[in-house]
Amino acid sequence: MSIYEWLTITFICIAGATSPGPSILLIIYINNTRGFISGVTASIAHGLGIFIYALISIYTLSLIHKNLPHVIPSIQLMGAIFLIFLSYKMVLYNPTKKKTNQDLLPSQKMTSNFLMGLTISIVNPKILIFFTSVFSQFINNDFNDYSKLGVGLLAGIIDTVWYILVSYSVNLPNLKNYIISNQRIIFLFFGIILIIYSIYLVNNSIRYFI
Repeated sequence: MSIYEWLTITFICIAGATSPGPSILLIIYINNTRGFISGVTASIAHGLGIFIYALISIYTLSLIHKNLPHVIPSIQLMGAIFLIFLSYKMVLYNPTKKKTNQDLLPSQKMTSNFLMGLTISIVNPKILIFFTSVFSQFINNDFNDYSKLGVGLLAGIIDTVWYILVSYSVNLPNLKNYIISNQRIIFLFFGIILIIYSIYLVNNSIRYFI
């Protein structure tokens, strides 16, 4: 894989990790009720779940590419459209209208922070769809096992680092307030870049059908 491809995957994984969802509610909840160490433990577990999902997506797509190569362009097109939808949600994200869904917050009966972090990543089907959308753009005959493992580790590490930063910010009022006050700009930036890249992917995918 080229440096450009690695940088592209890195950026998209960062955009995916930072997008709002139930995972960040869980991490904040654990930090507020159980402390920073518990939040870090849950963050590491969440990253492990992301790593597992990434590998499942990569190997499944590689298998399809090997046995049904004509299906890949359709998956790439659907994946690019999904990325456009994700970027659209990020661009229009309005934190002032976002309310915490209490149904997403786990009860105190769950004793293992690690299992909580792992579970919230595995039960979210959007993560699998997201990785399928992203990785389908890079599947080719040169995508060997080392590249697959590297991409999976990259996705897991980015996710883990992000949620550890979230855990850290929750315990620092000044940093927390700064992130909250600027989150609209952060999501707008990632959303615009992602939608430009998604349109580029759609254009490349459509060429196969023309």
